[in-house]
Amino acid sequence: MNEEQRLSRVERRKRELERAEERTHDEQIDDRIDEGSTGEATSPSSRDEDDSSDHPFLDQSRSGQQAKSTDRQKQNQKQKQTVRAPKPKWALPIGKKRRRKREDSPSEPRPKESINRESRREAAPPREKPVKEKRKRRGWKGKFLLLLLLFFVVAGYLASNPFTFLVMGSDARVGESVSGSRTDSLQLIEFVPRSRTVQNVSIPRDTYTAIPCEPDREGDKITHAFAYGGATCTVGAVEGLTEASVDGQVVITFETFMELIDTVGGVNVTATHSFSEKGFNQTYEYTEGVSYSMDGDMALAYARHRKSDTDGARSNRQTEVMAAVADKLASPSGWAKIPPTYRFMKNEMGLEMNPLQMASVGLTMLLKPDVNKMQVEGQDAYINNVYYYQPTEASVQAIRDALDLTMWGTVR
Repeated sequence: MNEEQRLSRVERRKRELERAEERTHDEQIDDRIDEGSTGEATSPSSRDEDDSSDHPFLDQSRSGQQAKSTDRQKQNQKQKQTVRAPKPKWALPIGKKRRRKREDSPSEPRPKESINRESRREAAPPREKPVKEKRKRRGWKGKFLLLLLLFFVVAGYLASNPFTFLVMGSDARVGESVSGSRTDSLQLIEFVPRSRTVQNVSIPRDTYTAIPCEPDREGDKITHAFAYGGATCTVGAVEGLTEASVDGQVVITFETFMELIDTVGGVNVTATHSFSEKGFNQTYEYTEGVSYSMDGDMALAYARHRKSDTDGARSNRQTEVMAAVADKLASPSGWAKIPPTYRFMKNEMGLEMNPLQMASVGLTMLLKPDVNKMQVEGQDAYINNVYYYQPTEASVQAIRDALDLTMWGTVR
């Protein structure tokens, strides 16, 4: 074999090796793509060595071929990672447990900023309210308490002032109208809480005095004032006689009297005189010194009686019943009766009394006051052949002085 044939033979063999090497690399890429094999293919450098061992005349080009095969192998690995990279499986976080796992997973470290922020938040002391805000709230609380205290002081001061109240007992029977009726009794009551005293003045119905609604006459029976001018005229006549200022008033009839007693749940009265009196339901017997639990009908019969004694004694019995009503309402068991009693007296009896005046009455009765009973004293007189009860000047002046009291219960 000559030199030219040997060189051509070498050249052909070289080309065949290059083509075989390219086919081998292509087959490796196809096998890895189709099967995902993790095994390592036979490196072309080893085949080159095997082939080159059979052909030592290829030693000159072996190093270049190995470098080329290494580069191609790296490119094939890159293509495998790019082409056949497994897709990550993303699962939707369902529920709090999976979310916590993802958050606590070591593969996903928490940002450093959030960790620092939370550590600073835990280390920081609790935020306190500004001093100005605290002082402002304390200031409002102090002002509110001061105003509340001032209100109670003013209310207590006003409630402790003397309060004069007029009770007018109409002689209207059950079913009759109050209009045109006369006053069967008149009780002027002055409450003085600070001195724990009650001034109770009884004015007989035939007392002769000036009547504001009868300007043409010098005087008349005080009972006629209600018939001619109602409660307003009666209040004016009482103020003219006693020179006292009437602060509140109430008009009581037979029917409303009985309903009032039943509203408070009955009263306990100790009889001051022995007698019998017919009521609407039955005839009642009363013995002096005996205590009776009276309903409306029995209390009315007790307060109306005057056949066996005087008109002044009847006024005293009416006062006893009204005092029993006040005692009942002032007791703890009667506190619940105060609202319905007040509404009844306001709607049915024409009560004129504000809350402070009611507080004055209640405070006085709670203190167990000393009751000073007085009555207009006088003598029988006939003017133009009409009977009148003529009051004496001394008696009227004594009553005026007794009612002219300060808030401490002293005479002005």
